[in-house]
Amino acid sequence: MVRVEVLTVGKELLIGRTLNTNVHWMGRRLALMGTMIKEITTVDDDLEEISHALSSAFSRRPAFVVVVGGLGPTPDDMTLKGVAMGAKRRLALNRKALSLIREHYARRGMAEIELTPARRKMAVLPSGASPLLNAAGTAPGVRLVAGGTVVFCLPGVPAEMRSIFRRSVEPEIRAKVGRLSRAAVTLKFEGIYESALAPLIRRELQRNPGAYVKSHPRGVREGVSRIELDIVVVDKERTDAERVKDGIAREMAREVTRAGGVVKSTGEGA
Repeated sequence: MVRVEVLTVGKELLIGRTLNTNVHWMGRRLALMGTMIKEITTVDDDLEEISHALSSAFSRRPAFVVVVGGLGPTPDDMTLKGVAMGAKRRLALNRKALSLIREHYARRGMAEIELTPARRKMAVLPSGASPLLNAAGTAPGVRLVAGGTVVFCLPGVPAEMRSIFRRSVEPEIRAKVGRLSRAAVTLKFEGIYESALAPLIRRELQRNPGAYVKSHPRGVREGVSRIELDIVVVDKERTDAERVKDGIAREMAREVTRAGGVVKSTGEGA
């Protein structure tokens, strides 16, 4: 599996001021491609912490690291400086990035706006980096190759992050992942507890080591336990993925019924 890591930057994420919806969105997006986020790190707006987190990621040799947040004009937006430190690069004004910022203001009818030091700061990139068009905001995204790892730096504003991800990040990750098919289903059980389901799941994972089979308890109502079970199979061939997924689902439903539980419904998987 292609290793993708995510580094999110911002005190607001650590103190509970902002919910990290960006990671949730990216995780779902990558899962639909047939891969997943292997590690998520969240750090404060601190140069040493950003640099250390990126260096630590490099030591695991991921194919991609997606860094989110801290690309704006304010003093606490120091992600690119921290990335430069972690990648051992110098910072320099990038003329293409500056042009993208000028074009953004021009599209908004602000072509004559002064590019103050704070605005020019968004165009100061690590050496060797390429700016990425931000069609939804001001600060360009950034692509940098360090060793064998491609580093993408994206704004933290969700609309901007998603715009750049779809346009510039996703196509490159898809190309690396290759053609994969994903088959998924969610089973809903009643009358069986997770502890009774555990050995059944273990057996299916042993039979199908590449599958994802995960239980999610949904509480007990009127004395009846409720559990949802996600089954996901990724394979090069769609028919093979569907066959394995259906086989696991049939076996789990059969064993739950045998144990006294009830299969209430099935639906599209997570």
